[in-house]
Amino acid sequence: MPKPFLLIKIILFLGLFSVSALGFAEQSDSEKADEIFKLLDNGTIEKNQTYQIYLAELDTLIPKTDIQRQLRLTRARCWAFDAFEEGQVSKALAFAEQALNNPNLANYPNDKLDLELCQTWYTEQDGDVDLALAGYNKAIAQAYALENLRLVADARGMRGYLHSYQGNFTQGLEDLLTSHSLYQSLALPAWSRTSLYEIATSYRRLGDQKSAIRYFKQLQNSYIKSNNLDSANATKVSIAIAEEESGNLERAKLLFEEGYRYWKTNNQELEQATVAVNIAGTLIQLGELEQASQYLNEAEPFILPTDEAFYSFLHLFRAQIYLAHDQLPQAHKSIAYARAAFNRVKNLRGLAQLQMVESQIFLEESQWQQAYFALSEYVKMHNELDAKLLSSYTTEMRTRFNASQIEEENRHLIENQQLKELEVAMLEQNKRQQWIIIVLGSFLMLIISVFAYKQIQKNRLLSALALTDDLTQLPNRRYIYDKAQSRFEEAQSALLPLSVIVFDADYFKQINDKYGHEVGDQALVLLAETCRDLLPPEHKAARVGGEEFLILLVDTDMTQAYKIAKDLVQKVSESNFSAFPQGFTMTISAGVANLRAEDNKLSQLLKRADDALYHAKSEGRNQAKMS
Repeated sequence: MPKPFLLIKIILFLGLFSVSALGFAEQSDSEKADEIFKLLDNGTIEKNQTYQIYLAELDTLIPKTDIQRQLRLTRARCWAFDAFEEGQVSKALAFAEQALNNPNLANYPNDKLDLELCQTWYTEQDGDVDLALAGYNKAIAQAYALENLRLVADARGMRGYLHSYQGNFTQGLEDLLTSHSLYQSLALPAWSRTSLYEIATSYRRLGDQKSAIRYFKQLQNSYIKSNNLDSANATKVSIAIAEEESGNLERAKLLFEEGYRYWKTNNQELEQATVAVNIAGTLIQLGELEQASQYLNEAEPFILPTDEAFYSFLHLFRAQIYLAHDQLPQAHKSIAYARAAFNRVKNLRGLAQLQMVESQIFLEESQWQQAYFALSEYVKMHNELDAKLLSSYTTEMRTRFNASQIEEENRHLIENQQLKELEVAMLEQNKRQQWIIIVLGSFLMLIISVFAYKQIQKNRLLSALALTDDLTQLPNRRYIYDKAQSRFEEAQSALLPLSVIVFDADYFKQINDKYGHEVGDQALVLLAETCRDLLPPEHKAARVGGEEFLILLVDTDMTQAYKIAKDLVQKVSESNFSAFPQGFTMTISAGVANLRAEDNKLSQLLKRADDALYHAKSEGRNQAKMS
């Protein structure tokens, strides 16, 4: 089934409210411009003629000497290109390249970062997902450094979608939940709904169709209440996809047909074509091949190769129909088109499905060797997907557990931004009322000095809080991962040993279920205290998930690290549990890994530790295992 790559874009743009021109009669040109910018930024204007009219009006309102607003206009122009129109992506990339050469950007880092993010998004639309992912990673780091919450939300939302589409639900869900929380805090309902759609889609890809349908219906009701029927219909199609993946083919067929008729009635040919591809996939599973072929014929003129998701599945479905009719040369040709599109966006799920169909084609041709190879590739990809899915289920639970932590971190960031906005507003007012500054200059300087001192103190406190786990007072995930990356690079360059220990509490869910979450929290505190008692100051322990901890051991080889892990396991099992309810016991399992010469990424070291932890669990728990 084609994943809703284009449906996301449909909801992103059709889901925005069209608005009428505001009355700016009694406002200054700068105030009028700022009101228009607010409309554009809030996502309440579609990328159509109205959007271009507003850009043209901004041209007349903003003088060339107003550098800040001119840069903001450049940003708006960068996002104005319609990625659905042929040739627009290339034009957008050329525009962004030229805009980033503006020397004034050196003094406006937020504007520069937004243009770089714009360039990265169009790079993704152009099909270079690896370069786009690197761009998103860089943009997120810079947005946090600038404490620009809007750019944090935008960049993490874009990266979250890309990770989710590629099957990396670990980072995808964490990014999307963070983005959704920030959009809600920033009072941006249009973008909040877009991120909600992405979260629902991630649950669907994860295989939790029940949760996905619940989120989709929540989103659909929101659109219906606001009379946004286009987006409500696009969401209905997403529900149909989830129903199909749940095995409810007749229900999926009914919803797809309703969505198809809506787009047809409203003369939305492209949207109609995307639903036609989805219906065809369902009909093939139901054995209704002739009707499926008719839908594909209707869709093909509107589905371009640049719409990789639908283009790839359109040809994959054609290959299945050709196979059923014993038209094997045509089937091979369609397989080639589908494979090229799947490879461009690195869609492993689609490629696995393609390998199965191709093996069946080779079987019909009695080409046994090619059929065996294709089937082997299918099994390999299927196993890889299963491994990702298992990891994703674990990640989903960690993400849900950490949702309150994400909200707390976002709240601190929002407070900092509000303080910055207050400072900017004060400076703007001072420019307009300079006679007040002259009269009250000394008094204001005193106030600003006190305010700055308090701000410094608060920033220090917020910085400490942002890097500390509130329950255990150990460093948190963000701190330890940054520290681990630094130590990893130092150990590589200096050829020093480096080891890590990953451990978590055995049967922790049963502890919470039997004794309650308060006792569970008390148990986590005990684990943190045990780490502090056992480890010397040069080693760092941190809480990175619900009941999961990470220990970073600098200048420590595998033998030393394994001994520390065993000592930790023993000390926890022999702990004094007298302060806990009667009968309470607790053990941990640990995985140990050390830096190898062939490691070029921190993630390789951490994954070996995770694998060793999994081995310790499978071998009976209450023990440590080396990778």
